[in-house]
Amino acid sequence: MESLGVNELLERVLGLEGLSVQGARLQPHGLEVQVRPQLPARRCGICNDFWRGYDRQPVRRWRHLALERTPVWLSYAPRRVKCPAHGVRVERVPWAAHGSFFTTELEQMTPWLCHRIGRPATCRMMGFSWRTAERLLHRPVIPMPDLKRIEEHYVLGPDALSLRSHPQALAAVLAHFEVPGTGGTAGPSLAC
Repeated sequence: MESLGVNELLERVLGLEGLSVQGARLQPHGLEVQVRPQLPARRCGICNDFWRGYDRQPVRRWRHLALERTPVWLSYAPRRVKCPAHGVRVERVPWAAHGSFFTTELEQMTPWLCHRIGRPATCRMMGFSWRTAERLLHRPVIPMPDLKRIEEHYVLGPDALSLRSHPQALAAVLAHFEVPGTGGTAGPSLAC
């Protein structure tokens, strides 16, 4: 069995590409993970081209998907670049869209959940207000490159659906979840 340090473990658990975990602290508002981009080069937040560094901004936080009931925040002090076309801009970070306070995964997960379980349940599950969910639903985000990846990794449990009023829906959700290595579904059939 492989032994991992805390930073390596968090990199794997967060599942975000292009970042390196520098440390983590449990704060009153949740788990704050200090990160930095893996690429040392600075990119313009608008055109994505490489340019010279200008200076460094104060630490910013981006809300990420929660680990169980613990909110996760990524923190980083972004640099600014001097782009000939756009002027001085904050560098592009690989985990979030330019100008967003949320990670791309959270921005993709919110509409996906709202479509499947509704806005009230999504707000309770994600731990934010209706106003935040509404903002995320109407925000143009990076297109979902791999919807199947989200559907395979996130399973809705019985606490998200009513067993009395929708037993077929619960069976349909569990029937699509395959356990790797077993070639079958997760548990017995729940068909009614």
